Amino acid sequence: MTGNVTIRILIVDDIPESRDNIERLLNFEPDFRVVGKAGRGEDGIEQALRLQPHVVLLDQTLPDRDGLEVAAAITARAPGIGIILLGLAQNPDMLRRAMAAGAREYLTKPFSYEELVEAVRRVGRLANPHVTVMNGAVASHPPVAMSNPPLPGRSGEVVVVLGSKGGIGRTFLATNLAIVLGCHLERDVVLVDADVMRGDVAVLLNLPPQRTWTDVSRLPAGMVDSEIIRELLTRHASGIRVLLAPASLEEAEHVQPSRVQETLHELRRIADFVVVDTRGGYDDITLACADAATTLVWVLSLEMTAIKDTKLFLELAARLGYQEKRQFFVLNHISPAGGLTPDEVEETLRVPIPARIPSDPAAVVRSINEGSPLAWNNRQHRIVAELERLALLMLEEREESTREPVRRRRFALPRFRNGSTR
Repeated sequence: MTGNVTIRILIVDDIPESRDNIERLLNFEPDFRVVGKAGRGEDGIEQALRLQPHVVLLDQTLPDRDGLEVAAAITARAPGIGIILLGLAQNPDMLRRAMAAGAREYLTKPFSYEELVEAVRRVGRLANPHVTVMNGAVASHPPVAMSNPPLPGRSGEVVVVLGSKGGIGRTFLATNLAIVLGCHLERDVVLVDADVMRGDVAVLLNLPPQRTWTDVSRLPAGMVDSEIIRELLTRHASGIRVLLAPASLEEAEHVQPSRVQETLHELRRIADFVVVDTRGGYDDITLACADAATTLVWVLSLEMTAIKDTKLFLELAARLGYQEKRQFFVLNHISPAGGLTPDEVEETLRVPIPARIPSDPAAVVRSINEGSPLAWNNRQHRIVAELERLALLMLEEREESTREPVRRRRFALPRFRNGSTR
């Protein structure tokens, strides 16, 4: 594609007037060129494979085939083509179906000229990363291989949240910690859902999976850079940006550990903190995240099995050299009925546990079901107060690390125990 300075577009719509109107709108942009138009799904597939456009504007309702089927057929044979699905219904289920079919964007009719142009530019660049948009013009340049170049300027913290099993509360804690760092402490934060098989961050934040790891995995080797990744992030109402898990298991299979590490490296360029939610256990992607981390947060509960798993983690961390990273231990779901006390767990493990999260299942479940995190809608909650304490400790150690070797963490901030401060 060297030398091609335009975004090539194919329009697939069964109504001639719609095709012509869209083409007239696109012709206002000097760097757009409509290379083909089709009125049927089969014709659209044939033209897409033959003309190899950068972007296909695809109507959802076609006389011979459903638009979702057409999108899936094109992306299966030409995954580099970016598809924008044009539909009438905007709801989470339709967005998920569109993304699962391979669409990069979903525009609801009627859409504005600005929405159309922005979507075409974004998808055109994501589908073809060596096309750079500068002041409205598109310039092309060949891919340049990258081999972990030095980070200019900002070098953010990569905080990876780990735990041994499902149900321990990793996703809830990672999501709310990210909002505390971003919204309460006014840091630039990216939240990453690295549980690519079954990630739930989108559910907890009530975000449509429009742009996900699937888009990252489709980028050619050596073409992951911070500017491209920035366009794949979804903004939450709290202000944090999010990289969401794929919409389907089939898409998740294409996300490779090396691509995850490369992406986390690039995210450090654009954020003060990159908070990473992971899958329970030690699969390849989780270990890739841990390798890329500057800070590890291990989540455990008041159970003997969790204590045993934490001991195993400490042994693994020593073997892998993770003791050189900053480590924080978070005790979750604390209640008097647990039998064990946090101090007993701390003494058994012989590590400090600075964050002790009280149990409030009703509030937690309600926040998850409503897609409204506690740290966003209930800042005074005692769980949020404890997460603020953890976030402040992270900031303190980050500042200390720029001046001297990391010291053992201190416990100067108030802690909640059984609903009251001590």
